[in-house]
Amino acid sequence: MLRRLTGLIGAAKDGLLERLTGGAARGHEPRSETMPGIPIEDVRAVVIFADRPRELAEWYKRVFAVKEFVGSDGFIGLATSGGLAIFIQLTSEGHTPGVGGIRPHFTVPDCEAALRACREAGAGAVLLPVTDTGDEHVAAVQDPEGNPIGLLAFKPGRGR
Repeated sequence: MLRRLTGLIGAAKDGLLERLTGGAARGHEPRSETMPGIPIEDVRAVVIFADRPRELAEWYKRVFAVKEFVGSDGFIGLATSGGLAIFIQLTSEGHTPGVGGIRPHFTVPDCEAALRACREAGAGAVLLPVTDTGDEHVAAVQDPEGNPIGLLAFKPGRGR
């Protein structure tokens, strides 16, 4: 499974994802300032563990504009128009759904509308109500399996 996941992530990075989804990945220019360490240029894939991966994939497809590009009962790949691959994988030893140490944030056009759509589609608890940070609006909610996801909407003229 790990070899398959590594291959799929590599394929996404190499542009296969753009061909599969019919859209080009939106990138951004690297920052000009020098920062120590290895730069993280972009996030291309997120793995979400689930007890019921097919049901959770269907929930993500109802709420967000994503397209399934690979799938089985225990491993589903969803693609976004921005080039991100969301892999929903059957829970395995050492990995459980629910609140953990990481929360991916998905960029959306309207944070309030996205949060409302999540709730209407059966999302769990709201972890962070829509909050104005100055440059963007952010919110966080649990998907139906309890995994935390963040929603991020840049204000006009800010961000990407």
